[in-house]
Amino acid sequence: MTVFISSCESEPYGSNWDEEDSLSISQYLEKNRDEYSKFYKILHEGKMLNTLYAYNPYGDDYTLFLPTNEAIDQFIQQNQLYGNFEELITDTGFINILTRYHTVNRKLHTDEFPDGALIDTTLTGDRLVTGFYSDGNNQLIKVNNSASIVKSNLKMTNGFIHVISGVLQKTEVSGYDWLQQQEGYSILAEAVRLSGIQSRLWWTKYTILAEHDSIYRRYGIHNVEDLKARIATPGMSLSNRNNAFHLFAAYHFVGGEYYLNDFNWGNKKYTTLAGRSLAIDIGVEIKINQGIDNYGYRVSNTGDSTLIDYISPVWENSNIMTTTGAIHSISDLMFYEPFPRK
Repeated sequence: MTVFISSCESEPYGSNWDEEDSLSISQYLEKNRDEYSKFYKILHEGKMLNTLYAYNPYGDDYTLFLPTNEAIDQFIQQNQLYGNFEELITDTGFINILTRYHTVNRKLHTDEFPDGALIDTTLTGDRLVTGFYSDGNNQLIKVNNSASIVKSNLKMTNGFIHVISGVLQKTEVSGYDWLQQQEGYSILAEAVRLSGIQSRLWWTKYTILAEHDSIYRRYGIHNVEDLKARIATPGMSLSNRNNAFHLFAAYHFVGGEYYLNDFNWGNKKYTTLAGRSLAIDIGVEIKINQGIDNYGYRVSNTGDSTLIDYISPVWENSNIMTTTGAIHSISDLMFYEPFPRK
């Protein structure tokens, strides 16, 4: 049963509005309408204010990621579809999606945020990504790798509000296309293209583990021609599934959507497009393909060295969102056997 805290969007302020935790999400927005006037108007036009006056009949309240007025202005400036705010709010189809994409179907304190994707979905059925970053002595939380939380854990009677510095936007690019668009991952992207992998991506969801071009250069590989010379099977088409070049490229595609917090605790094998399994061990660290090869040494403050025989995710360039799943940058060249040296 839905219990409404306010019967209409224009209900006058009452004496019980003095404390934030005595307000519903919509009541807080109405009380602070000057500060958040634009998203308040967006919620009104998107028919979401009444929803956020109420308790959640289908879950444990709500979480609203609330863009500032400045964030909405910046979004309009960067979006060629809208010349001004009035044009934005007349696009009711977009507004309906936008308001629901900013609302998670459960109340979430920042203590519950993972370094990865939220398990609970928005009212559009999508997952949002949260990540932790340091700025001097301050720790920041970013949502979808773009919008920083500027005020957190505003507790309402029907959930939490987190004020954010940007407008959250649903991703519209697939993992394959994202890889092709990135200058810094050009060697793997070209290897994937030449291998004809796109025609084999029958998975609805897949995860890509990708090495930056700088990692290839550590091995003396400066372009895809160098990579072909190093690993391709002579006399065989690059798209042939038995060609070592094709197998190398296909091995970077894991079946299923896995943000870093989705990988199972302990050691588990995951299916790749190459038909060879990928081992990921989750513990204090995330270790990919431990024992396959030696990737270097870690030197402690005392001068002791430890052999590194596994690949790690590069956290600041991981949990990248696409329509088909996550993309994670990794610390070394990944193969199911030792990578050929010169």
